[in-house]
Amino acid sequence: MMLWFIVIFLSILIIYHHIVYTAVMIRLGKYHTDDRSTSPAASHHDEYPSIALVMPAHNEANYMAAKLANILMLDYPAEKLSVHICCDGCSDNTAEIIKEWHPKFEQAGIKLEWTDKANNRGKLARLNALMAQVSTQYDLIALSDISALISIDALSQAAHSFQNTETGAITSCYLLADATKGEKQYWQWQNKIRHAESQLGSVMGGNGAFYIMRASLFTPLPEDTINDDFMLPMMVIKQGYNVLLNQDINSVEISPSTDQQNHQRRQRIGAGNLQQLIRCRFLFSPKQKKLGWLFGSGKGLRTVMPFILIGYLLATSALAIQGSLLAGLLVIGQLSAYFLAVLPAWGVNQKHLSKWHYLVGGYYSSLFGMVRYLNGQFKQGWRHLPPLYDYQARSTQCCKRLSDLVLSFIGLVLTLPLWPVIALLIKLDSKGPVFYRQLRVGQISEQHTDLFEVIKFRTMTHNAEQDSGAVWAQQDDPRITRIGRFLRVTRLDELPQFINVIKGDMALIGPRPERPQLCGDLQNALPFYIERTVGLRPGITGLAQVSQGYDRCLDDVKAKIAWDHAYAAALGSPWQWLKMDTFIIFKTILVMVTKRGQ
Repeated sequence: MMLWFIVIFLSILIIYHHIVYTAVMIRLGKYHTDDRSTSPAASHHDEYPSIALVMPAHNEANYMAAKLANILMLDYPAEKLSVHICCDGCSDNTAEIIKEWHPKFEQAGIKLEWTDKANNRGKLARLNALMAQVSTQYDLIALSDISALISIDALSQAAHSFQNTETGAITSCYLLADATKGEKQYWQWQNKIRHAESQLGSVMGGNGAFYIMRASLFTPLPEDTINDDFMLPMMVIKQGYNVLLNQDINSVEISPSTDQQNHQRRQRIGAGNLQQLIRCRFLFSPKQKKLGWLFGSGKGLRTVMPFILIGYLLATSALAIQGSLLAGLLVIGQLSAYFLAVLPAWGVNQKHLSKWHYLVGGYYSSLFGMVRYLNGQFKQGWRHLPPLYDYQARSTQCCKRLSDLVLSFIGLVLTLPLWPVIALLIKLDSKGPVFYRQLRVGQISEQHTDLFEVIKFRTMTHNAEQDSGAVWAQQDDPRITRIGRFLRVTRLDELPQFINVIKGDMALIGPRPERPQLCGDLQNALPFYIERTVGLRPGITGLAQVSQGYDRCLDDVKAKIAWDHAYAAALGSPWQWLKMDTFIIFKTILVMVTKRGQ
């Protein structure tokens, strides 16, 4: 009964957010205009407020010239406008391009200031510094991405909107120059929803392509803030002002993005959504009922929706296992829907499938980003850095992570009855804890190397490496207990690592996770050793693990490097990945059944 209550409750949330709330907001945003965001034009230059346009930049050489040309064409009094740019550790010629355009700004009478910082501190740190610098000198602060162009009358339209004294910030309609059908449809809906939010109170957040706020309302953000374009306008709302959408202002993103870049960007947005859900809890106070409803129904539910969908699948699966036909049909329907969402990644081009793929892919990327945030990543906010690895197709990453979660959950449920038996045998055989935890090296990315504690059933005597330190296991190793030897040859000692996979520390299949104490020596002795886990989580099992036993010497590790890189090469397409992972899973089962583990 309780499971059915959960299913019904989650069904209501899913239908409310995707159908009821979205439909109402789109309809409201389509047919209403907001008089608060427009007002008669000022007739004299003296009546225009002064505006500082601030823009942090990191390696924006491809778009800087177009951006500066766009600013020169803006219809706004030159003496009332100044531009402030900070090059944040640029390794290209972004600063040189700004220098080349400086005479043109002098000729136009527009003040252009820029600094070229050698170190990369991240967007938020530079944004805080720029805004603090200009907040006491100008009436308004405008913010715009280098890769976005804004309509010629954007500043004058915004300035007119601020004649309403209750208006604290103005945001724009967001357009993409190069977008898929799914992206285009999504942002058409979002612009209408944002307009409806503006009608009902305030827009929930800004738009990094262009938004503008009263300088006096600037509040420095913590440097770990991920979505600054959302949080800065929300701080305006916190001070009692409105954030409105001016439909006459357009901002156009001109930077094309690959699937991998989209995945990375939406991870960041997902992590930021979870962070802002925590930091914007002031909206749920009794005094902010309308804004709390807007935030909770929109951004709030969208943030937690990946968890709701997973919970819905698990709850219906549990009911199906209990024999419910209706629940079984619901499970089949969900799995079919997710399968259809993957098809565009495999080259199936169809209008409605493309939109569905974009929606489901967004939830997957968001979930991935939120898990990373909960695991302690994004501590330095957002840094605009290129991905270190490009060999994995985004569709492969989605399928691989989804299969990790599903198979690990199934494996955990099926093997859980064995855990008490194994625990009892371990305790009867030797003194010490049942589980063994050890620090291991995880996935390596551009920003850092992940470290995590691997969880296994203990197979050695307690504190086996207390005197020797980190050493490889040997043939007939005396430190291995009797039960431990059985657990090793059957690979049953690896079962608790399902928890590591669900947490996101590991994958089901990947390179073997190594101890940090040994990694330095191995990297010095073996070229390309560390690269095994660049952009790839270590696995419970893997091509190297089923092809060889435990590492006992340097030659064993050397042989495994080739297997690990061969596996990485198979991740270029979903079909190659599926064939490889299927082979490894069956080989792993064979190793366990025949007791060929070591």
